[in-house]
Amino acid sequence: MDTEVKVETKTDRVRVKFEPSGKTVTMHAGATVLDAAVQGGIPLTTPCGGKGLCGKCRVRILGEAGPHTDLERARLSAADLANGFRLACQTAVTGSLTIEVPTASLEASVHKILEGMSEETLQLNDPVVRKKDVALPAPNREDESSYVERLEREIGPVHVDLPVLREIGDHLRDWDYQATAVLTDGELIEVERGNTETECFLLAFDVGTTTLVGALLDAARGVTLATVSRINPQTRFGDDVLSRIQHASERPRGLEELHGAVISEIDDMVRELCTAASVPAGRVYGAAFAGNATMEHLLMGVNPRALGQVPFLSVTRRGVSARASDLGLPLHPRARAYVLPVIGGFVGGDTVAGIVATHLDQNEGPTLLVDIGTNGEIVLKHEGRLLAASCAAGPAFEGARISQGMRAMAGAIEKVAINHTVECSVIGAAAPMG
Repeated sequence: MDTEVKVETKTDRVRVKFEPSGKTVTMHAGATVLDAAVQGGIPLTTPCGGKGLCGKCRVRILGEAGPHTDLERARLSAADLANGFRLACQTAVTGSLTIEVPTASLEASVHKILEGMSEETLQLNDPVVRKKDVALPAPNREDESSYVERLEREIGPVHVDLPVLREIGDHLRDWDYQATAVLTDGELIEVERGNTETECFLLAFDVGTTTLVGALLDAARGVTLATVSRINPQTRFGDDVLSRIQHASERPRGLEELHGAVISEIDDMVRELCTAASVPAGRVYGAAFAGNATMEHLLMGVNPRALGQVPFLSVTRRGVSARASDLGLPLHPRARAYVLPVIGGFVGGDTVAGIVATHLDQNEGPTLLVDIGTNGEIVLKHEGRLLAASCAAGPAFEGARISQGMRAMAGAIEKVAINHTVECSVIGAAAPMG
């Protein structure tokens, strides 16, 4: 007679439920509430990167959790602790529990980002991507040149990758030897049917520590078609670059998390830009990215560990050219992605872009370029030399390590008018939070 034996096994998996969203995640016991929030997509405010320094990730625990830490006792009142309030980054999950998340502890979905679109025509003297309409003579016995050789007579010497080589012959024959060649950096990346010279589009992105801004450019006409801006989703791992360097270097999947967060957001921005301008993503052939050294490393999925240690070295200071598909961007399959070179330390590609855009090197007399963001940079032009320096400026603007004030997001009071009464203007038409 067979006997069924049930063996009970212990597990270290626990369930964490967040209210009022109702989201539930299953995770390993011993992780923090912040880890559970990240896993569940709950955008807690963590300007200090989860180090317990800012006290802004307050949550209320319903159930048993790990003991209070010294940092919690320093940043929460005795009354708050008695009422179950904890810091999500400091609280260990020891069993299944429910967590109430106050509105003030959430990153708001509405942020105030000023953006503008210049009416000035772009000067594309030497565009990295160009199109050339070609009409080739049909093959005959007197000319045994290959298809590539015939194209090169019209467009000059080019490199042709195998995927393009597989298509050229059939395309040219089917199209009566009339097509448009798409060229970038001396490489033939596509041949298109008919004359598509007017359909050539590029992207430009400013990858800031706090803010992402993207623009869709019409390379044929030299105009900006659309712009879009977002908060950099990496802020949930810390508001400053050092917090993100530590996260990328010390957490098992830290670099993957930071890289994936910014690429996912840029992917969404690309789709929004193309939709706004009615441009097919397959007609976008290049994208340029500028950011400080840390942001560019994380964008490319390169570990910025050395930037967090003296003498603050980048893995490379040169500009990087790669397939946009290698970054997971939804452009033409063989579009190029260009990451601007960095100067050194934390003076990165965004400063290079500022120098180029303002023609700083061509200005007469001493000139100062100042970029005040989460990271601050200053470039001085004097007597034919350019001198650059960088400093941390973020806490003054981004809400990190301050007890009063907040980032320009929903609930922030942005204007106060005192007439017969006191009138406040609040971002997002929300209740005032700070």
